[in-house]
Amino acid sequence: MLGLRAGRRTAFYGDLKKKPAAYAGAGVPVYLIADRKNRRVMVLTDPRDGEYRVHAVHHPGQSFELPDSIGAKVTLSVDSVLGPEK
Repeated sequence: MLGLRAGRRTAFYGDLKKKPAAYAGAGVPVYLIADRKNRRVMVLTDPRDGEYRVHAVHHPGQSFELPDSIGAKVTLSVDSVLGPEK
């Protein structure tokens, strides 16, 4: 299972604080946040005790692999996740 969030700026605080705690508490192994405003992708992994223990930040031009805990081998590029700059 994978949680993915690409939302509006007004909802961004919840994406960074409230939702990760809820997903981690439910045992979702990976939570990915596409921050279009700051042009970065955050990948939160290793949920324990209601929080993600590992936080990785990826920038345009980079690719990254999602952890094996999602049950498949997945490589993503930041550019494809974020889409074109506006």
